[in-house]
Amino acid sequence: MKLKTRPNDFRVDEILADGYLQPRGAHTVFHVTKKKLTSLEAAELLARELGVETSDVAMAGLKDRQGVTTQYMSVPGRRDLKISAPELRIERVGYAEEPYASRFSEGNAFRIRLRDLDGRELERLQENVEHVRAHGVPNYFDDQRFGNLRHDQGWIAKGLMVGDVEEALKVFVAGPSPYDSPRDRGFKFALQKVWGDWSECREVALKFRRYQSVFTQLKRDPQDFAGAFHRLSTRLRLIHLFAYQSHVWNRAVASYLAEEAGEGGASISNAMEGVLVFPHRPPAEPVDLPLPGPRLEGVEDPRARACFERVLEHEGLAVEEFAVDDVPGFRLEAEPRALFVHPGEFTIDLPERVDARRGRATCDLAFRLPRGAYATMVVRALLARPVRGVVDPWRESPRREDRDEGREHRGGYGRRDDGRTDRGDRGGYAPGRAKRDRGFDRRGD
Repeated sequence: MKLKTRPNDFRVDEILADGYLQPRGAHTVFHVTKKKLTSLEAAELLARELGVETSDVAMAGLKDRQGVTTQYMSVPGRRDLKISAPELRIERVGYAEEPYASRFSEGNAFRIRLRDLDGRELERLQENVEHVRAHGVPNYFDDQRFGNLRHDQGWIAKGLMVGDVEEALKVFVAGPSPYDSPRDRGFKFALQKVWGDWSECREVALKFRRYQSVFTQLKRDPQDFAGAFHRLSTRLRLIHLFAYQSHVWNRAVASYLAEEAGEGGASISNAMEGVLVFPHRPPAEPVDLPLPGPRLEGVEDPRARACFERVLEHEGLAVEEFAVDDVPGFRLEAEPRALFVHPGEFTIDLPERVDARRGRATCDLAFRLPRGAYATMVVRALLARPVRGVVDPWRESPRREDRDEGREHRGGYGRRDDGRTDRGDRGGYAPGRAKRDRGFDRRGD
């Protein structure tokens, strides 16, 4: 199966809540249509054209680079701008009294085309579609949440939890990615050559105009890695914090659903950060599994807490370590999250068989999801592979034909053969002995 082969194969339209737009207001609201750009890149372009800071651009969430996506962004003041280019269209649609935020979004509408489905995949679609219609899908975070794995950075927030602050900073600003541009590669290579000499690092940063304030802080106080982290943009810091929190939530949900599904009661999909379990029926009495706060704060149900404790054990963390106390801007927050989500207005153009001449089939989907849910998770649920026996999400490994796009990714900390994590093999970076530097002031986001 091929997804997002062409831009129009994946269409996302943000749904604006009634009443947000006003004929007058302190903020100007723009409708942004983009392709081959991330939301942050589009926001940077909008800010540059309007002569404001990128931090002045408010939005409800990040949309994928791939496909055609529409969303709303606001900036303070009364402003006008219209851009009409092949990869970016921006037009003013009105005003509002408040900056645009998630509470003003009612979710997204999706139109998706799946291409090159083979006979086995078509059979799975036909088998799974009624499960999706009747029960919805587990509300996992999908690969888009884990750009840190795609860029080989590992779990930076986890490194901070165990005190590897310097090494986490080094990976954050100088860790190579397979997707680096030549300029980015040159910048990171130059930093790595002089790492530890903060005056030289600052010269590199000034030359490339990146992270100057980080190395200014380290030049001033060579051991203040926590303070240097605080010089990074809040948005980037939170991306890494949320990624690890989301990974822990995904692992807890997969573990819980596998246990509840029992013998032959589930299918799986192999995602970037681990195996995702799709039960054929939801649990009769599902537990409340919120996104966990520091030291599992906010997790009240004993069964839910047991799931998270099991995950942390596999991650090589004690419950008391699941927090970032010493680095400003990395405070976890407990937050409710639905265990299942039901696609609204779900339609599917399901072919009866594979085209005999082409040997492949095409399938079109359309549905709506609330904000924070992933359309690609609906696709995963439709194509999930049934497993005989009880699913073990810690030991299950992808068959070659079932691997998702590209390679299997282990993430930030390597996994041993027994499914547990090993602190000596941390994937995206390889720090030495975990440092327990507990002297810095605790500070929230």
